Amino acid sequence: MSTRVVVATAADENYAIPLAVTVRSLIDSLAPSTQLRLVILDGGISTTSRERLKASWDDPRLEIEWQRPDTRTIAGAPVSGHVSAAAYLRLLLPTILDSDRVIYLDSDMLVRRDVTALWDEPQGDSLIQAVQDLAAPWIDAEVAADRYAERLPLLAAARPVANYRELGLRPEAPYFNSGLMVANLALWREERIAQRVLECLQENSEQVLWWDQYALNVVLADRWRQLDHRWNQGAHIYNYPSWRLSPVGKDAIGPLRREPWIVHFCSPIKPWQDGCRHPFTSAFFETLERTEWRGWRPAPAPELRLQIVKEQRRLLKQKLRWSLRNAVQGLWRKAG
Repeated sequence: MSTRVVVATAADENYAIPLAVTVRSLIDSLAPSTQLRLVILDGGISTTSRERLKASWDDPRLEIEWQRPDTRTIAGAPVSGHVSAAAYLRLLLPTILDSDRVIYLDSDMLVRRDVTALWDEPQGDSLIQAVQDLAAPWIDAEVAADRYAERLPLLAAARPVANYRELGLRPEAPYFNSGLMVANLALWREERIAQRVLECLQENSEQVLWWDQYALNVVLADRWRQLDHRWNQGAHIYNYPSWRLSPVGKDAIGPLRREPWIVHFCSPIKPWQDGCRHPFTSAFFETLERTEWRGWRPAPAPELRLQIVKEQRRLLKQKLRWSLRNAVQGLWRKAG
């Protein structure tokens, strides 16, 4: 008996090559009996790239739908650096898809396990299933974790929702990465989740970190189910010197580093950019060789690396500002 899985992803022309690898690896990992309905949210992929993508994914189990969403509702959403409006296209899935459930994947992933197992995870009444973010594991790491002073330099953000108290979020609650979500679209439609996320972005524009992921964590707080970290291995796992300072357990960190089920290339420099040192870069190119971009390699781009360094510095300054703000707020609370 065959299983039909619904998967959606989003990309523009800049992400055509990583998209080719994401979907090729998704197909390569499928069980022979699995049928895949793939929805591509097209944020501006050229006709030439689209034809190359279709040729790269030729497989009888695959049904492809190309969607060019009406982006007027997300036109005012904040963008920065490598993040374009395509990052918000996933919010339009409830209005685009007739399905009540979907696996959403970012287009910078390498799939290494049959997603039928992910599709079979019990959804229950959770709005999404997702993975705790390895770079910012909790709403407030100072409250949620021990050895905070040692952990702080290792985290991308200690409080990814800086104004969580005003929003009524629990400080010890886990914070998820939105690059992989198994979404209950029926409930999203019923509860107007997309609209509420966009409203949250507008109402908290000065606090937003990591674009719609901020708002998704606010709107979906305590309404999501946590998946095994291996379903979305963030590059930040390699930043932790030991399991004791990481958000995962002693027995989990080794398999997560060596045998993730889905690799998320969320490092500042990615495999399709010059100078990437991610441990799964070679696996990325092995998959690329099974696409119409076989033989392609990134050209040296020192100016890109300089741009990435500047973006890292900007994010560091932002993080320091938020840390200072949180520290001042903490002193005020103690004084009161």
